[in-house]
Amino acid sequence: MAALVALLVAAALVVRRPLVRQTGWAGRPALLLLLAAALCLGLTLPDQVVAGAPGRLGDCATGRGTRHLADGPGHQAVNVLLWLPLGLSGALATRRPFVVAAAASATWFAVELVQTLDPVRMCNPVDWLNNSLGSLAGALIGYAVLRHRSAGRERHRPSLS
Repeated sequence: MAALVALLVAAALVVRRPLVRQTGWAGRPALLLLLAAALCLGLTLPDQVVAGAPGRLGDCATGRGTRHLADGPGHQAVNVLLWLPLGLSGALATRRPFVVAAAASATWFAVELVQTLDPVRMCNPVDWLNNSLGSLAGALIGYAVLRHRSAGRERHRPSLS
């Protein structure tokens, strides 16, 4: 897992400048977005691929998982809080908070499905929901920051009268 996180962080550092130039995204938030995505993906993508994924996918779809980390409130909170920075930095970088929230939700859905390739990882629809809620909450905070900045610029704009 550490090697994958390191590789993804290195990739984030390499692609940030060209991505910012190509998209017009804000530089620092784009870097934070890429680093948050690297961390989140590095922590959640499978470490190994082993036969039996269709059965584990069926278990995921029906909620009959064989392995769960502690499913208490702490686990749920971590699955929300860990993805807040991704939603926030994505909203600030792209200025499209709702697109960021939808893309993050789709990404975490795909990650949960990919986790069925690894018998040690557990595909859990509740994790996807919590990850999506965290990304959405971060994107909403980003939306509020963007609105506040916009309102501040409007107040300081000189009038023509």
